Amino acid sequence: MDYSSEVASHFAAPRHAGLLADGPGRVVRGDGGSVEQGAWVVFRLRVDGDRVRALAWQAWGCPHTIAACSLAAETLSACTRAELQAFDPLSLRARLGIPVLKTGRLLFIQDALHKCLAAWDNGG
Repeated sequence: MDYSSEVASHFAAPRHAGLLADGPGRVVRGDGGSVEQGAWVVFRLRVDGDRVRALAWQAWGCPHTIAACSLAAETLSACTRAELQAFDPLSLRARLGIPVLKTGRLLFIQDALHKCLAAWDNGG
């Protein structure tokens, strides 16, 4: 399969990948997908007030999944809660050149981010 230069760049050097470093603020977590579904993503956000202060992600999946997580994290770094809520991972498809068949991978990211928002709202 051919990958766009943007996918290749994010796959080779994923932004904000790994574990969240210690720091002030509360950490919320959300995951989407599963290994059995072919992709699994976990986002952790350090939040303080109405802003994401830091974020990190881990993923198991294809280069499109890794690139989409990386671009989402790059986009959402230091965003407000409202910006996170308004973010649509499906918008990454065109920018990364993700085939329609892989759109479900973006829905896993959406699920993970929605769970982060729910945890943020519930104080967890």
